[in-house]
Amino acid sequence: MNKYSTVFLALFSIIIFSCSSDDDSSGQVIPDGDFANGTLILNEGTSAGGSVSFLSQDLQEIDNSIFEDVNAGEGLGLFLQSIFFDDDKAFIISNGSNIITVVNRYTFELIGTIDSDLSVPRYGTVHNGKAYVTNQADFTTTEDDFVAIIDLETFEVEQTVIVGAISEKIVNYNGKLFIQNAAFGSGNRISEFDTRSNTIVETFTVSEELSSMQLYEGNLFILDIEGVKKINLDNLEVEALFEKPENLTSIQNLRVVDDQFYYTSGTEAFSSALDATELSSVPIFDYGSDSAFGSFYGFDVNDDQIYVGDAGDFASNGTVFVYSTSGQLLSEKTVGNTAPNSFYFQ
Repeated sequence: MNKYSTVFLALFSIIIFSCSSDDDSSGQVIPDGDFANGTLILNEGTSAGGSVSFLSQDLQEIDNSIFEDVNAGEGLGLFLQSIFFDDDKAFIISNGSNIITVVNRYTFELIGTIDSDLSVPRYGTVHNGKAYVTNQADFTTTEDDFVAIIDLETFEVEQTVIVGAISEKIVNYNGKLFIQNAAFGSGNRISEFDTRSNTIVETFTVSEELSSMQLYEGNLFILDIEGVKKINLDNLEVEALFEKPENLTSIQNLRVVDDQFYYTSGTEAFSSALDATELSSVPIFDYGSDSAFGSFYGFDVNDDQIYVGDAGDFASNGTVFVYSTSGQLLSEKTVGNTAPNSFYFQ
C-alpha cells in the first residue's frame, strides 16, 4: 500500500469517527442559560409582588428574584400562581394582576406578556400551538369560571370557554384536557375538554375534597377524601382505590414518581408503592413546621429528592427544604417574597 492510500485511510477513519461521535450526541440538546440546570421556585408573594428563585442542581446556591435581576425595572405582578412551559418558553401566571409573563425558561429574558381577557388565571397547559389556561373569575360564583385559549404565536387570547364549575388544575393527555373542578377543599368533579371542538364533552364525579390530580403513564391519579384513585382515561372509570389510612385525618399534595405515591399530612411526608393495597401511615420525615397555614405550601419530588416550601407567616421570606426520599435533610434555603408554592425542574 502506498503512502497516499495510507493517508486516505487515516483521514477516512477520522471522518467516520467524527461523524459517529456527532451522531451519538445529537439526541442531547444542552440548554444554554444561567438557569438551565437546577430548580425554579415560584414565590407567591404579597401585595408587593412575587418572585422566582433558582436553586442550583447541587443544592448549594440560591438566587432570588432572578426575573428582576435579568429584566431591570420589570415585575411579575401580584400573587404568582403557577408556571407552565412550551419548549424553551416559561409562562408565569399572576392571578392577582391577571397577566401571564413569558420568558425564556433558561435565561429568564422577557419575551412578552399576555395581559387581556384573563380573570384570576390559575393553571395552564399547551397543545398544538395553543395554551389553555383555567380562570376562576368571580370567587362568589363558579358559573363564570372559564378556559382561555391563547395563540402561542401572537400571545393573544383567541377564545374563552365557560366551564361552569370551579376551574383549577389542567392536564393534557393526547389532546384531551382534564380540568380539576375543585379547590380549597371544595369540589368533587373533573371535566374533559375537547381541543377540537373547544367544548366540555364529559364530566365525572369522584368523592368530596378532591385536592390533587396528576397524569402518570397514561392514567390519571387523583386524591380525594377516600384516598388515591387510579382513573382509566379511555373509559373514565376508577380502576383502583388506595385507601387513606384511618389514623391520618387528611392527606394532601399527591405526587406520583418512579412507581411511588408521595403525599403529606400535617407536617409529615409519606410514600407508598404503586402496587400497594393501601397508603402507608409511616412518615418518611416530619419537618416540624410551626406555620399555621403555610406548612407544605409547596411540595414536589424529583430525582430521589423531596422539595418542601414553607410559607411561614406569609409576611417574611419563605423557606425551602430538600430531603432525600429516605428522609435525610439535604438543604435548607431562604427564598424571596414569601410563600414558595411550587417547584419546576430544569
